[in-house]
Amino acid sequence: MVIPRFASSAPQNLLALELYQYILQQTLGPSIYTDPHAIIDVATSREADAVIPGYGFLSENAEFARAVSSAGMRWCGPPPSVIESFGIKHVARSLAEKANVPTVPGTKDLVADSSMAVKEADKLGYPVILKSTAGGGGLGLVACNNADEVRKGFETATSRGKTLFKHSGVFIEKYYPRSRHVEIQIFGNGNKVIAFGERECSLQRRHQKIIEECPSPFVARYEGLREAIAAGAISLAESVQYASAGTVEFIVDNESGGVFFLEMNTRLQVEHGITELCYGVDLVNLMLQQADEPLANDFLQSVQAAHSTPVGHAIEARLYAENPVRNYTPSPGLLTNVNWPDGARVDTWVSTGTRISSLYDPLIAKVMCHRESREAALGNLQEYLAGSTIDGPPNNKDLLVAILQDDEIRKGNTLTSFVESFNFVPCAIDVISGGSHTLIQGESLFLDPQYPRDVCVDRQHPDLPARPHVGRGIPQSGPMDPVALQIANALVGNPLGTEALECTLTGPDLRFLGSAIIALTGAHMKTTLDGRDLPLWQQVRVKQGQRLKIGKVTSEGCRSYLAVFGGFPNVAKYFGSKSTSPLVALGGYQGRALAAGDMLSITKDSQSTKVEESTTIPQRLRPQYTNGWDILAMPGPHDVGYLTDEDIQIFYNTVWKVSHNAARSGIRLVGPVPNWARSDGGEGGAHPSNVIEYGYSVGSLNWTGDDPCWFPVDGPNFGGFISSTTVPKADWTKLGQLKAGDTLRCHRCTLDEALEARTMIDNYVDGIAEAVLDSSDFSSVQLPSTLSAVKITHSAQDTSSVLASIPESQKHSQPLVVYRQCGDGNLLIDYGHGSFDLNYRIRVSALENALLGRQTAYAGQGPGKTSDEPSPTNASTTVDEITPYIIITVGACNSLLVSFDPLKLPRQRLLDCVMKLESTALGDLSTVEMPTRLFHLPIAFESKEQAEATRRYMQTQRPHAPYLPDNLGFVARNNAFSPEHLKEIFTKDLFMAVVVGFYSGNTVSLPVDPRQRMSSPKTNPSRVYTPAGTVGWGGGCFSIYPVDSPGGYQMLGRTVPTFDAFGRKPGFSPGPEDEGQQGCAGKNMAARTDEAIRPWLFDPIDTIRFYEVTPEDLDIDLEKFNAGLYKYEVETTTFSMKEHNELLQSTAAEVVEIRRKQRDAQAEMIRAEEESLHKWREQKDKEKPNLDEVAKVLAENGVVSVEAPVDANVWQVRVREAKSDTVHDSDEDEEDEMLKKTEVRAGDDLVVLEAMKLEVEVKYGVDAQGESSDSSKAPPAKIEKVLVKSGETVKAGQRLCLLRMVD
Repeated sequence: MVIPRFASSAPQNLLALELYQYILQQTLGPSIYTDPHAIIDVATSREADAVIPGYGFLSENAEFARAVSSAGMRWCGPPPSVIESFGIKHVARSLAEKANVPTVPGTKDLVADSSMAVKEADKLGYPVILKSTAGGGGLGLVACNNADEVRKGFETATSRGKTLFKHSGVFIEKYYPRSRHVEIQIFGNGNKVIAFGERECSLQRRHQKIIEECPSPFVARYEGLREAIAAGAISLAESVQYASAGTVEFIVDNESGGVFFLEMNTRLQVEHGITELCYGVDLVNLMLQQADEPLANDFLQSVQAAHSTPVGHAIEARLYAENPVRNYTPSPGLLTNVNWPDGARVDTWVSTGTRISSLYDPLIAKVMCHRESREAALGNLQEYLAGSTIDGPPNNKDLLVAILQDDEIRKGNTLTSFVESFNFVPCAIDVISGGSHTLIQGESLFLDPQYPRDVCVDRQHPDLPARPHVGRGIPQSGPMDPVALQIANALVGNPLGTEALECTLTGPDLRFLGSAIIALTGAHMKTTLDGRDLPLWQQVRVKQGQRLKIGKVTSEGCRSYLAVFGGFPNVAKYFGSKSTSPLVALGGYQGRALAAGDMLSITKDSQSTKVEESTTIPQRLRPQYTNGWDILAMPGPHDVGYLTDEDIQIFYNTVWKVSHNAARSGIRLVGPVPNWARSDGGEGGAHPSNVIEYGYSVGSLNWTGDDPCWFPVDGPNFGGFISSTTVPKADWTKLGQLKAGDTLRCHRCTLDEALEARTMIDNYVDGIAEAVLDSSDFSSVQLPSTLSAVKITHSAQDTSSVLASIPESQKHSQPLVVYRQCGDGNLLIDYGHGSFDLNYRIRVSALENALLGRQTAYAGQGPGKTSDEPSPTNASTTVDEITPYIIITVGACNSLLVSFDPLKLPRQRLLDCVMKLESTALGDLSTVEMPTRLFHLPIAFESKEQAEATRRYMQTQRPHAPYLPDNLGFVARNNAFSPEHLKEIFTKDLFMAVVVGFYSGNTVSLPVDPRQRMSSPKTNPSRVYTPAGTVGWGGGCFSIYPVDSPGGYQMLGRTVPTFDAFGRKPGFSPGPEDEGQQGCAGKNMAARTDEAIRPWLFDPIDTIRFYEVTPEDLDIDLEKFNAGLYKYEVETTTFSMKEHNELLQSTAAEVVEIRRKQRDAQAEMIRAEEESLHKWREQKDKEKPNLDEVAKVLAENGVVSVEAPVDANVWQVRVREAKSDTVHDSDEDEEDEMLKKTEVRAGDDLVVLEAMKLEVEVKYGVDAQGESSDSSKAPPAKIEKVLVKSGETVKAGQRLCLLRMVD
């Protein structure tokens, strides 16, 4: 069978179905489902012996049925001639009449034009319905109440028929608005036909069924009616020698009781399952038997006798991804949480992580409940749906529940017009516009049972950020300004960490379908409720139907927070939090910013808040935002020894400017370039800012080359650039309000000062929360100085980033250990002298295991040290005392980052403990046997996706470089290797994973054999796109890109991706099928979360071997991976440090010579890169506009300039100069360039800028605030001159283009 049928939501069935779907779509794209030849090609290529028709597309296509048989396969449906007979509806009416089956009054033939349609409609009497003769599924139907509607409807029906069904024919029938839809399930063998009772499918929207039941409550009221309708259906089917399953549909006039033939469906119906439940028959099995060998009459008669009477009552509800409040508009998107309880039959193709496509019917699932009575079935289905979870895009679940609760439905008054007139108003927010970047953000309420949490006013103190306990490349996320979010929640009566909307620069436009209690805090944005100004920092009651518009930021700061009482129930948690990580598309509302058409559920119980109406935060207690910030900073982890003393002084004395490139994942600063204390980064890289990869902490100031960048809550969790200073947690809220163009100055502070500031903010938030519950008595609450506009006048001078160290010693193979501070809640433990050494990595793992209570006695581990070694100042601290307060650890090649709660665990106690472990517990690890997993992965050194990524890079980013177009050849030359030697390194040698994380489980690995180690610069600039599974090399390590993403590692090949966001695929989330595929660290991490998912594949110390495959073979593996059927080849083994150290000793001299050759080769590559960069920059400079020429053109009458509203990067130029038809922008495809406008009208796009990772559209006639300007009244304009190109950086007020007004 080419497409198997799966009648359950079992994971293995869903994954198998996804494979078939993926194979089909990858073969010829989405059109495969309507291309009979393509489907047959796929079926025969995979040696299918039969094709069974489903619910639509080609299931009633006679030519397809014939083609299947001609290809030597069985067609598991009715004969093609029968399909043709009933495929044209007006012909089917004639067949019904011949079989003495009553038909709906209507035209015998097709109507030729709208005039004839009006005549026939007048004869029948209104209302009438126009039907496309080839239509189906509720499509091609137009109900009309008068002649004018018939004229318009005729055009609509013919157009739809031609477009959807390749047949424009239309006929007319009498329309019964108060009617019922009843259908008979039949089965035939080409001679005899039997029936399995009726189904009632009257509850429909847009002529498509949403609730069906068996038997019909209407038919059951009238003795003999079931038998009479069934007899008519059998008569009709036997008259055409029907074979296989089919359905004869009837319309029942509720007023007269008349029963009329509607149509015949020559296939299995969507709702067939409820007949199977009530009659105990397997219709699909009968279809397969009939296709294999026609069933005997006697056999059919015995089946009929055994299944002649319905047992109990069954009801089906169709769950659709559609928006009921927007006329049932389909709602494609990502299902972030799907949960089906026990107690019903669910036929579905989806599970958590499924993406609903916009290309097909939005059916999510069919939910069927079978009980002893109709009343019991209705109650069961209602409860089942209410207890099911389908989070993601809008769906009709709540509508179905509301319908099932209605008294008329309970009484059996199920008319086809019911849903159309049903008053359904969900308790939700309809998103009219999402604003520039509106995200769901909140703080984690994850509670480790070992980790005590304070309680404030019956609220649990939330974790900050949202997912601090996960790691492995899952961003911590949460609100950028946690203070504003918590106060907004306090105002509405929520737990302080409840999810809210984080609005950046411009907020959303929201329609409240239900009443709600809200509060808006943070940066001031122009906000109205039904057109009236809405105050910030105040509780507001919103009535049903009101519209809230949050506009642009009008003063300092850039983010505001909208809290709604009860939060947003339909937003799923991801690792314990509903916060969004937009960079990796995880968490929140489908992993992205809000957009038009989204829907957010809100609580129905909006009046249960304990906070008094209109409670307002006094002006004196509101955080004071500015555009010139003073920010606390703690030196470290890397300052002295990495930056010169002068660099350090300059940094703290400089007023830095915030770059346009300021976002949740990184905030770049503009200012002086350091002189650096080192000439290079050693084995970490060529630039002095490079170091060997280590764990990053939130708030760290990272130097990516000469450019400083702050990492806020969505920053990566490790990397290979130094961090010279770290913002303590107390001032993270300031980072969250920085916007492009702001200035700031950093002030050194001590740990005690940082913790004092943190405590002050905690007390302030607690005080606000208590005051709003205590009749708004804020008299005892004080605004912390760090949240006020008071300038910081002091700066600690005696702070050091190095807290302690243990010297190197040959005894017990003790390496140098340096303990560095990273803000007020992190400790970096650094081994050695900045070199790649697996001895350090093993030591990091041993320390991490011991610190987290996972102490492991490795085979061959030497004894602990004696007391004559350096010891901590207080050796009484034990692991058991500190482990509960450790939030997470990040182990890297030669370092361990420990994040902890400094308010519960004093840093000195932690330092004492880790130094004690180092001095007494670890011992000599140079000969240990480390348990590990060995992965065998395929690698293709060529792929069309990587070739396309390189082509686009050369076309749109940089046209030439030593690494273009052949990344692999460049890396080989850069290391004095041949390309063949480089490939052999991957296919013959062993690699070890040294750190897992960054983003989405990105894994950095290096060759175990030092002779095969390499170094390579990254691309400059980084690619905007890298295919998932890319094996890239950067610095001294390689990495497998886990998902499609930007990146700068040189692309050497491609393998199977190593990340699965929802942990559904084999090898990820723990389960019986994954035994042996889970590393120790992964099991421990899963145990620390409230969800048993594990999206990353690798753990540190895992080892990897590659085997070469062809690009075609890799494509097959990728098909399997995407369908969830790829199984990683992995074995449990050990890694011998004794053998490894013997290898290091025996190859030492050889390695020295290899490194000499590599340095020579790299020097040559550096020269080539400098020449290429110089040439490229010269070319870009030549393309810059001549300012004198610009001034001359501007002096002419009718010429105006358009300026950039903010500091930004030019993302797209959407116009071209009118005076030339040639392509001037070499960074554009010629075809794309020629499609750009040369003349514009008010409101047309000119340029799209990117600021703070947000799109800023610059339109003609629209000012920076989004309001129409005076120029909007001007005539159309021609593009006189374009002054910028994609990729350029512009400042606020810089000219983007010149326009010449057209008379």
